[in-house]
Amino acid sequence: MTVRQRTVYTYLQQQGVELAPVHRDECDRFGLELPVLPDWEAVSEHHFPHATAVLCSPANAVDGFVPNSVVLVGKLARSVDPDALLECGFGDARALPGWVEISHDRGSFCGLPSVSIAGRYDCAGRLLFARTRYVVVHHIVDQYLVQVTVTVPDSLRQRLSCAADEFVDELRIGRR
Repeated sequence: MTVRQRTVYTYLQQQGVELAPVHRDECDRFGLELPVLPDWEAVSEHHFPHATAVLCSPANAVDGFVPNSVVLVGKLARSVDPDALLECGFGDARALPGWVEISHDRGSFCGLPSVSIAGRYDCAGRLLFARTRYVVVHHIVDQYLVQVTVTVPDSLRQRLSCAADEFVDELRIGRR
């Protein structure tokens, strides 16, 4: 019997905690800054109203799939244990169809609790590579979950892995 890992959604549901989407302007409160990458452009907010930011790289499209980066920030209705919540981020990735894990880590990020995971998975017969970082930010009395995911066709992983790593690892949280 296979034991499924909990996902962020199931963890929050079990804790009775709601997660409300946060728009870009509210992220200024805790100093969220996204890196700017060459050949990547912002997608209009009205296309993805629950996302904090979406970027894509049309110049690197393969067979109709456009490499993309999605930033989701959610404000938690009440505080939860960051480590327990972040552990469930691994479950989100590992639940993807045909997931083959390449790496994962539990190191802090910008001095905040964080996990990161990377791997390949199948999406409608297309092999994709994804790298995701989750960070829990506690700002004054509010707690936020930041998720940054970069997804590219696996065939471009070697060429675009630096861009994926840069976007995920060069994200800034906090004031300088």
